[in-house]
Amino acid sequence: MIRVDRGSEPDSLPAIRQTERDRVRLLFAATGFDRDQLGKRYTEVKSELWRRQCFKCCYCEKVCEDVGNDLEHFRPASLYWWLSWTWSNLLFACPNCNRWEKNDEFPLANAAARLAPEDEPPQREEPLLVDPAAEDPMDSIQFVFDASSERWLPRPRGANVRGAETIRVLGLDRQALLENFKRHVDRYVVPDVEHLRRMMAEGNEVEVRAYWANVVRRGLQRTSYFTALTHDALDHFFPADLRHRWSLALPRP
Repeated sequence: MIRVDRGSEPDSLPAIRQTERDRVRLLFAATGFDRDQLGKRYTEVKSELWRRQCFKCCYCEKVCEDVGNDLEHFRPASLYWWLSWTWSNLLFACPNCNRWEKNDEFPLANAAARLAPEDEPPQREEPLLVDPAAEDPMDSIQFVFDASSERWLPRPRGANVRGAETIRVLGLDRQALLENFKRHVDRYVVPDVEHLRRMMAEGNEVEVRAYWANVVRRGLQRTSYFTALTHDALDHFFPADLRHRWSLALPRP
């Protein structure tokens, strides 16, 4: 999970938001809340979000197609209907993270502080979910290698409560993802690690730094698969003291 830059609001969205809020407000006044009455016009910006997120789920970082995947409401539409067409509340996500894991769950530090209808966030709300478009998720979540299972496990960074809740709600430690994480590191990171270690043993600093720069460029660009995992795997195999010795930079994606 890395920081998402969704960019500026598409020109078409403000008019959609105004029209749909007015329409739904009248329906709810007449019949009460019905999630189905929200319609699907917010999905008109899904493909734009998909491209701006480098074709990846905002949560698990799987690369996926826009068709068949979801436009996700960070604050769920079932709880915050008036934000259904708000650009800062929209993300692109895979169904596994959005529908089967997160769904309508949106835990707060204080449930009594939840927004009143038509209030603009955040007011006094303190979400326990990390918002990848508003903060750097790597401040809250890290990948740790578990030697007993030979798996890369997402874990809260330090005692970060929001990191722990985000992992739980999104199921970022679900078995299928753990298998994908292991396959990714074994196939795309470990070969470079082994090559770098051989180069280090030969003592050629110029070649080591050049190869490292290429590894970082390929693995940590925002379009790459499982970028946060790649960063933390490189940090595991080449800890800070070793990087300092060889003058190797490890920027965050």
